[in-house]
Amino acid sequence: MNNKYKLWVALSLIVVFALGVAVGVFGGKTFLDKQKPKPRPKQEPFPTLEIISKELQLTPEQETQIREAFKRSEERFQAFGKEVHRRLGELREQLKTEVDEILTTEQEKKMAELMEKYTRKRRGEAPDRRGDKPKSAAGAENKGERK
Repeated sequence: MNNKYKLWVALSLIVVFALGVAVGVFGGKTFLDKQKPKPRPKQEPFPTLEIISKELQLTPEQETQIREAFKRSEERFQAFGKEVHRRLGELREQLKTEVDEILTTEQEKKMAELMEKYTRKRRGEAPDRRGDKPKSAAGAENKGERK
């Protein structure tokens, strides 16, 4: 009877252990996955003309007028972007001129090299960090020059 009792306790412990492992593995996946936030479907930041037209029940004439207003606005946005880029270029040149007036000729040369180094790095043309191997010329050409 004593051996029967020991066998019963050992089998019970094995069954409880196996159930604990099973619940830990399968239950964890089930319950943890439910707690993760599900990604929201990507929405347009603003309604499209089609959505506006449908929701507001625009007439074809109104839709045409709004489409033309959007085109005019796009042209103004593009002109504004060009003006901002031009003005930023002027400010960069002004800063460079002011800094160059402070530096010696040798410091100016070193500064130019330093700026070139950081420009190449920013554009992805710097040597690879892992092995000092420059990226392929084709990769640099695909990035394109921005001026």
